[in-house]
Amino acid sequence: MISSTSFSTESMNLLQTRGLSETQVTDFASLLKEAHEQQDNNISAKEVLNTMSKSELQLLQTATSLAAPINVNSLSKEGAVNLLAQPDKTGLVDLNNDGIVEVGAGRRVMFPPVNAPAHVKDAWDKSTEGLSFFDKAVLELNLHISVYGTEINGMATKQPPTPEQQWSSENLIEWFATLRNGLERSVKEEGWTHFNEVQRDFYDRFETLIG
Repeated sequence: MISSTSFSTESMNLLQTRGLSETQVTDFASLLKEAHEQQDNNISAKEVLNTMSKSELQLLQTATSLAAPINVNSLSKEGAVNLLAQPDKTGLVDLNNDGIVEVGAGRRVMFPPVNAPAHVKDAWDKSTEGLSFFDKAVLELNLHISVYGTEINGMATKQPPTPEQQWSSENLIEWFATLRNGLERSVKEEGWTHFNEVQRDFYDRFETLIG
């Protein structure tokens, strides 16, 4: 949860991209401030949302870039909490540690996961600096699958590790070995394609920085 409604540069840029006027940004800041004050008084995010007017929920929908109107009663606890986070992702939670962040009714794959330590997120930012949006997005999805697996009929194919397990030195050695074995198979089948080279360079940078 954020303690201030002073938006970061990233948050401001996102709100402007999403079409919010200066007045709407101010109103959204006030809405978040009041919501966080209520949460500080042990009022749940879902209860906070239930007190909002239709126009306030519409503003929240626009600010969070949700396609459909917010139906508070259908939200999970995680989805409700994340609706009240800053647009720059500050304050997001992954309560069931599945690597997918629920924002309202929306579900977003995020890598590094929000439960990862700060040094992992910092290593990711440095390792992906300069990559195209597409290459970075494919890396995010591939790495998410490598940790959390996929879902079949709503059931995960892997038991997600705890953050302590996933980012332990022992597990990282095994994880990077698995990633490089996968890359080796891809190179045998496809050769050194652009994305295979991207993966090789990223693995080298990420492992060095994360260690």
